[in-house]
Amino acid sequence: MVARLAKILDIRVKDPAELSSAEIDAWTQIRAENPALYSPYFHPDYAVLVGRLRKDARVAIGYDGDNPVCFFPFQGSGFVRPLGAPMTDYHGFIEAIDAEIDHTDFLNRANIGALHYTSLVGEQKDMVGFHREDYPLCLIDLTDGVEAWRASRSSSYRRSLKSNRRRIRRTEEDYLRRFEYNSKSGEAYDQLMNWKRERFVETGLYDVLSADWTSGLLRELWEREDGLRCDMHVLYFGEEMAAMDMGLTDGETFHSWMVAYNPEFHPLSPGTQLLEDMIDKAPELGYRLIDLGAGIDSYKSAYAVEGPVARSGYVPVAGAAAAISKLYGAAEKFGEKSLKDIPGKLRRRYTQIADCDETVSGRAKAMFAAVKTGGSR
Repeated sequence: MVARLAKILDIRVKDPAELSSAEIDAWTQIRAENPALYSPYFHPDYAVLVGRLRKDARVAIGYDGDNPVCFFPFQGSGFVRPLGAPMTDYHGFIEAIDAEIDHTDFLNRANIGALHYTSLVGEQKDMVGFHREDYPLCLIDLTDGVEAWRASRSSSYRRSLKSNRRRIRRTEEDYLRRFEYNSKSGEAYDQLMNWKRERFVETGLYDVLSADWTSGLLRELWEREDGLRCDMHVLYFGEEMAAMDMGLTDGETFHSWMVAYNPEFHPLSPGTQLLEDMIDKAPELGYRLIDLGAGIDSYKSAYAVEGPVARSGYVPVAGAAAAISKLYGAAEKFGEKSLKDIPGKLRRRYTQIADCDETVSGRAKAMFAAVKTGGSR
């Protein structure tokens, strides 16, 4: 077991590619012993892969003597973001479940001036004052089997399941339903990316897949055969692709990451049809958990259970970055009611753009588009 930590004696900051085998082993052991770190986003190989794609990738490592006891992957300098943002759906400190760490001191000693986060997980009690919003995690826990999970569900889910079965009958009147699991079809992959980009255009949201590193991250993970990887599952109606779900997985947890469906089949809810079949096939696929991500909006409300949460917020640590973060915070708090949260929306949009686009011209163009919509998209 990883020993309880009373004090970190040394902080080292490295490129993820420079992590030693002993550090990787310690990271792996900590993750295995802390249930909060179940997500494949906390797999050390994820940090290493993102580190190969981003020049500003770093990992702060806390040592107790010769033992690495805490890891924090991040990107940037001074004003930093969790590593892989905005692609990384969950982030946090890789630390023992009973670790006692002064996280602000940890960040300060790693020369981090301010940290802004959107989906921090874990129970860091000393960071409670920095959290601004909580988002429930939508987890489908199939540890006890599919039937046991379904039997435990709420009336809301049972109504949803009945509706889905009606849609399946309607679908099968006109089409042959076919599922292709762990698809390596280049045509299907390209269609998924096209559907996602079309959705960005339709909603006015920033296209996070427009950056070389984000698209490269997805493709490399999808091309892998084992270990940390992306599995892509496809539902066909006849010869037409109806829905796809490409998720990050470590073999036990499938985190639904890139989901899209053919808008022509919207009345038949192909996304829900695919998800329900994935639940049935989970034991064959090796999945113990299917993670639908943070938040329980839309269809996810039927699958939600009370459990862990992810949190957004910021930590002003030291120096100019901390001072600017405090100003942002004050402006956003004022603007939440009086300015329809426009300052907060614009700050979040700029942060997302800056994470993806390293060019000044690209950031300016994307921000101009955001300003035209009041930062709401």
